[in-house]
Amino acid sequence: MPKTLTIIGMGACGVAAFAEAVTRLCYDPGDGWILHLIERDDELARGLAFGTEQPGHRLNTESRLMGLYDREPGHFRTWLEARRAAAGTPLDPDGVEYPERREYRLYMQEVLDQALDQARRAGIDVRIHHQEAVSIEGDHDAATVAFSDGSTIATDVVLLTIGTPDPDRFGTLNGKPGYFDSPYPADRMIRGIDSDQSVVILGSGLSAIDAVMTLLDEEHRGHIHLISKEGLLPRVEIPAPETGYDRQHLTLENVHRRIRERGAAFSVVDLFRLFRIEAETAAGRTIDWQAEDRADGDAQAALLHDIAAAEAGDEPFQRILTAARHDSTAIWNLLRPADQKRFGQWLAPHFAAARFVTPMVNARRLADAMARGQLSVRGRVDETVASPTGTGFVVRFYDGRHA
Repeated sequence: MPKTLTIIGMGACGVAAFAEAVTRLCYDPGDGWILHLIERDDELARGLAFGTEQPGHRLNTESRLMGLYDREPGHFRTWLEARRAAAGTPLDPDGVEYPERREYRLYMQEVLDQALDQARRAGIDVRIHHQEAVSIEGDHDAATVAFSDGSTIATDVVLLTIGTPDPDRFGTLNGKPGYFDSPYPADRMIRGIDSDQSVVILGSGLSAIDAVMTLLDEEHRGHIHLISKEGLLPRVEIPAPETGYDRQHLTLENVHRRIRERGAAFSVVDLFRLFRIEAETAAGRTIDWQAEDRADGDAQAALLHDIAAAEAGDEPFQRILTAARHDSTAIWNLLRPADQKRFGQWLAPHFAAARFVTPMVNARRLADAMARGQLSVRGRVDETVASPTGTGFVVRFYDGRHA
């Protein structure tokens, strides 16, 4: 009997999983497979992040690292170069490129179409369901997926590729006029925010920057406040962070060696020590680590510094973390749960700012908005509540101030 694989969610992760499954089944079909593709929306190969039409919503990772196929990170770049050449606007082979996300969606759709055609030619049974999956019951041997209309399918394997869950950190604000629980889809913000209104964005990471880009794309005139616990902006991506650095200290081999030689667990302190040694080796100088703690600091000065560092290619943190990306899960699993928790408390915001960076074009737009006084970034937020007057919101900070 053929086995059954069910993929729930057909955005970027779902398309990547399906394309990889078809590739493998074509050369090792076993006793045959049925593939169920589940997507509640009308379109496959879209999703929230890549379904955007905003020109300011760009890939946050350089095009050479964005391929959908396993171990082929350059696949998208090859596709992009061919597409731009056909359009008469060829890319510089050595140039850095952060395309708009809607262009990446076209790539996703083409990969999906090619995988569907490949499956058809190989005799792989693919069934597409435009329905919402509401529950999964079963165990490791078999499961049943139930849909919102009451129908079900039996499956041997389930892949959940549903993307980031809907945020609910500010559930008390749900339903309040002027509150949007996500920057996606962008048209909700465009329709619901007047161009002269003051806007508070809860967070200062990449999704928050997407919200800023949406407002700037629409020529918003009101003040924009980026508010978060630490007040940290992502650093600015340097050209080709995946090249040019061979780790010497922060390696899986060194982590294993420390555990073996000491006969003790690997701690978050050990991890940070290895990173510090690696960073100073990469930089070729002593680093002022106290100055690198930017929490609740001068975000504008830090951004201008990061733009200059990215232009000069003098940013060791990105090179190290990008080079370590294939070892990061294994290293993380060697930390005890207590140390994983400490990492979240002590290092996670700084790690995220250095690893999940923003492209130069968006960094310059942020800097320009700051220079003209339209954008501000603040940390140490305590709570955000609906205004007692019933109109707008009040943001309170730990130092007693509010906005």
